[in-house]
Amino acid sequence: DLVARGVHVVGLEQMSPAHLYDGGREGDDDLTAVQSRRHVFDQVLARACDRADLRVVTTPATGVLVDDEATVPTVTGLVLSDGSTVPTDVVVDAAGRRSPVTGWLRDLGIVQPERTDPCIARYYSRHYRVVGEKQPLNVGFADIWGFTCHNQHLFLGDGDTAVVALAAHDRDPVLKALRHEEAFEAILSANPAFDGWREALRPTSTVFCLGAFDNRVRTLVKDEQPLVLGLHQVGDALAITNPTRGRGVSMGLMSAGRLTDALCDHTDPSDRALAFEEWRHRALLPHYRECARSDSVNSAQLRAGLEGRRLPSNVPNVELPEDHPITAEQLERAADLDPDLYRVATRASVMLDDERALESVSVSARVLEVLGEAGPEQPPLERPSTARDLDDRDFLERLLTPYL
Repeated sequence: DLVARGVHVVGLEQMSPAHLYDGGREGDDDLTAVQSRRHVFDQVLARACDRADLRVVTTPATGVLVDDEATVPTVTGLVLSDGSTVPTDVVVDAAGRRSPVTGWLRDLGIVQPERTDPCIARYYSRHYRVVGEKQPLNVGFADIWGFTCHNQHLFLGDGDTAVVALAAHDRDPVLKALRHEEAFEAILSANPAFDGWREALRPTSTVFCLGAFDNRVRTLVKDEQPLVLGLHQVGDALAITNPTRGRGVSMGLMSAGRLTDALCDHTDPSDRALAFEEWRHRALLPHYRECARSDSVNSAQLRAGLEGRRLPSNVPNVELPEDHPITAEQLERAADLDPDLYRVATRASVMLDDERALESVSVSARVLEVLGEAGPEQPPLERPSTARDLDDRDFLERLLTPYL
């Protein structure tokens, strides 16, 4: 259905350097990217739900029914705004980042453990139609440029569509000018490496300004004991991350799939809750921490650029235990040299490695072997001089002040 709507399916051979694709491997079909606008993806998903055997109730829910006499509070249904109720054995909270369910539980005296990692990035984005020749993407699935005070991203969508997003510190007084179309286009024009894309794109929208999105993850289990039974959370109601890593849809679908497994594999409500929590803690939390840490460093970089301080380095795409035989930095360097390690790191980065196979002894041994053969690490290449003006704060102020 996605393909019928013009969504592009991009294989690993199109996203990988030739020396890392190396003719392909078994399992490469799993490493496929989908280029789609979010609203097209959501429409196709909604229509799939329409075809399912579902009873749709349009009256809003205003609370949960709870059996207070049970040893552990147990949800037995929903209360609707017209005063009616919907009895059920299982309630799934898929109500997104603004889900009211956590508040309903708090009113019942049930306080969910929650972790929040703040974000200070503000996103300015504009949609385009691709009317000219598509240019090579410099990171395989996107065209990304990082500068001292802002980051520039281009993502292709379904059909001949694209979106350009500029990320800046939400308190940057100069880059606030990016909310104006003329300023947005002026900063793109100042990156000569983007000239080919600029010639190929025609704007189809104004500039949208999105506020900072904090990272947050919740649980319904505390001290290995369920706080409530018969209720489960998936998608953004369970965990939400800033777009820095681009894992939101993947994390949502992963949680829905794993909850389905728990519901099918266990009949006891407590066993269901603990099985889902085991997956959340073992598999979902590392991905969340990777996103939050990346976001934290990106925020620190934008803050340092704003204040004229030295920029901290980027963080790895994956998380490894502190006492592990190798570091995440070593894994990433080796993955740039070895086709098999490249796939291990990629599967972990895009959340296909649910069992964290990258932490295995064999992977560590191969990383050390590859790095031993490669010798000392070479210094990183400098950014082409044609883009350096955008690292200069004075240049940014001269460029954007007229639009403030």
